[in-house]
Amino acid sequence: MRLLILISLISSFLSCNLENSKFVRKKIDNNDISIKWYYYSYITNGSPDFVVVEKNGKEKEIYKATGTVLNVMLKDHNIVLRTVGPSESMIFTKHVEEEVFGYKITLDTTGTYHERRLIPDGIKEGWW
Repeated sequence: MRLLILISLISSFLSCNLENSKFVRKKIDNNDISIKWYYYSYITNGSPDFVVVEKNGKEKEIYKATGTVLNVMLKDHNIVLRTVGPSESMIFTKHVEEEVFGYKITLDTTGTYHERRLIPDGIKEGWW
């Protein structure tokens, strides 16, 4: 009986809504688009970083990788993803689109392994 209660509690805890455990490393807003660089807080394993662009309620994931993204910047109509080289980590995005919502996407892979220590910590979404 106690084992069933314990299993119920654990399964309830593990099935919590992932939206509540989103941690945002960086968010950029202008009058046209919003860019969010975030990851999820998982108990059992590490989450990849996601870079998502939103415009008029539509979202487009432009990059997904683990231990790769160093910074996300918006310069005029150019979204710059600064990353370490592809041999340094696990990249889930096989092909980075050339543009999203009229903004050019530039993948800068000149980052170094040592720059990973400068990656910002995430802040739980909704806490600011």
